[in-house]
Amino acid sequence: MHLTSSFRLFPALALGLLLAGCYSRSDMKGETSAAAPPAETPAAEVPKETAAAAAVEPPAAPAIPPAAGPLAQVNVFLEVSGSMEGFMPKTGADASNTRFQQHVAQFLSEVNRSSAARKTYFRIKEKPYRDSYQLLSQTVRGGIQQPASSTNIPTVLDTLVSGYYAPNTVNVLISDFIYSPKNAGAIPYISTDVTDALNRTQRADLAVSVYGYTSDFRGAFYPALKTAVKKINSCCDTAIPYYFWVIGPADAVRRFDAALMERQPGQQAHFGVKYPVPASSLLNRFQNVGAWYYGEKDASKRAAGAAYHTVAISSVSTKEPVEFVVGLDLKTLPGLYRDVNYLKTNLKLRAQDTDAKISSVFAANDQTKNSSGAENQYTHFVKVRVTKLGKAARPLQLMLNDQRPAWISQWTTKNDSNINQAGAKTFALSSLVDGVAAVTTTEQGQQPVFVVPLILQPAD
Repeated sequence: MHLTSSFRLFPALALGLLLAGCYSRSDMKGETSAAAPPAETPAAEVPKETAAAAAVEPPAAPAIPPAAGPLAQVNVFLEVSGSMEGFMPKTGADASNTRFQQHVAQFLSEVNRSSAARKTYFRIKEKPYRDSYQLLSQTVRGGIQQPASSTNIPTVLDTLVSGYYAPNTVNVLISDFIYSPKNAGAIPYISTDVTDALNRTQRADLAVSVYGYTSDFRGAFYPALKTAVKKINSCCDTAIPYYFWVIGPADAVRRFDAALMERQPGQQAHFGVKYPVPASSLLNRFQNVGAWYYGEKDASKRAAGAAYHTVAISSVSTKEPVEFVVGLDLKTLPGLYRDVNYLKTNLKLRAQDTDAKISSVFAANDQTKNSSGAENQYTHFVKVRVTKLGKAARPLQLMLNDQRPAWISQWTTKNDSNINQAGAKTFALSSLVDGVAAVTTTEQGQQPVFVVPLILQPAD
């Protein structure tokens, strides 16, 4: 988020030193006392980007509980500082465009067609400026006409959480998220700046989903860390990352992610979002080994669609192990948590008085989907192996730990002044994410994505 080498994303601690044209928390406070913004002006009546635009006062947050069904409000914020011009170059003679332009134009169209009651669109310049869908889409396709001199990540996040946060509402911020502290001594405080910005209004149910993408880039690239160069012209030989951050109450973020963001192939990470426990069951006629059966009292009735979670073992030993499979229906979870490699690494089994361990994790295939057995109800399967059992019933917990995905560290660089050699990376991305995680992690630590309770017991 920047334009020139002297205007980059300064830390929140240095906001008071920003030159005229940048906006601060005090500017935002002055706007919040005004009435909510008017309904979207028709495209024909909205002044073009070359004309002066009026800053939009953030709406007051209604005191209503979150509602199921369509969202009440979706706000889309697109950064239009100089650092974004390479993603949205002005249309040339060959009329070619970047992957960013294709992706964001399609996304804006999907938002505009969504069932959300109200959609509003903003350009992030010195502050949020109201746009119509048509004009924001035109900016994406035709290029930025008047880039902002500077924008500041902590200030933008503070503004979104303080002024546009409401029940049943999400804010989507589209940006390169390049945060450049004013001096190298402030770099260790990047995560603190982000945490303070998101936490200033202490939203108890705050959630943030981060989506990462890469695009070809045509223009000047402004490194965050200027150890060698202040500007790289005619960049870039490598793809450059950009991000969608979905910010809002946990339930609203979860529903928006499921409705729209799962259609956007890319990397993802989720902070503070809560998910219902997925449907699950033991499957006694699917790859089961050894002497065991359902331990529920009504299991003999075998009701259609019934779920079972108690394993009654008749006999077990090292030579005669027991293996059972738990079916999981993960279709309502984000793609990150459905990825088999992620599941293999982060699914854990907590057990007592037994050596029960996960032996394999795999996804549904054509055979399971077309089967007449209960396995056709599930998207994923976890096989558990047991060779030792206690003398009484003991609980098992199958849990999916919520670990930061590896792509975040892989996309992070400490020096982006040689971006063509470094590849698709963002300066201090891990620090930005650290700042988000600090706000959304509870005092008890990072909570698991879900926990499926099971019981392991000797047979009667």
